Amino acid sequence: MKSTLIPDLRFALRQLRKTPGFTATAILTLAMGIGANAAIFTLVNAVLLKNLPVVDPKTLVRIGDTNDCCVNNGTHNDGDYSLFPTATWQLLKKSVPEFEELAAMQAGFGYRPVIARRDGDPSGARSVMGEFVSGNYFRTFGLQAHAGRLLGDLDDGAGAPMTAVVSYSAWQHNYAGESSVIGSTFWINTKPVTIIGIAPEGFYGDRLASAPPDFYLPIETMPVLANVG
Repeated sequence: MKSTLIPDLRFALRQLRKTPGFTATAILTLAMGIGANAAIFTLVNAVLLKNLPVVDPKTLVRIGDTNDCCVNNGTHNDGDYSLFPTATWQLLKKSVPEFEELAAMQAGFGYRPVIARRDGDPSGARSVMGEFVSGNYFRTFGLQAHAGRLLGDLDDGAGAPMTAVVSYSAWQHNYAGESSVIGSTFWINTKPVTIIGIAPEGFYGDRLASAPPDFYLPIETMPVLANVG
């Protein structure tokens, strides 16, 4: 085996020297393939293989194992749903005491961006990702605010003042990490909302998304802010 390997390698190198165009293409393709695989592994390792950026990820349980629901494709004969109406979440929350917390979050927020404008900001409004979540959302993940405070149960109650939490990434990139963002008024879909805090650094939300949320808003405000009942 070893006696034939060296002559084979020499022959291959001679052939590559005779066709420099093919050689360059082959090397470039190989380099791109290695680079792409390395990038994918880095992403998977950082997001899926390592723990989620929450306090105790092994205690988290997702109800349902698909992304299909009656609101998308009609009812399923097997009853296997993963997306539920808010009323169902509220019923489960009252009826399943085995869970320490049962949080809810908006499905498909990536298809429904919101328009946000900081009051008095001359740069105007921008289209951003906003996710409507339950008042116990951050508490379920065991998170602490980077600054200010996170959403709580009182923020998600009927008639409560409209509030929001800004992601750390959006705070840094869109608002230069200004501390004055906390307590300021933002116009979300033309409605005034008070920013109460900044989400912790490294928290990208409850799912792997190409455009994670910039704003976290109480589910109770969804009918007013997103015109969704």
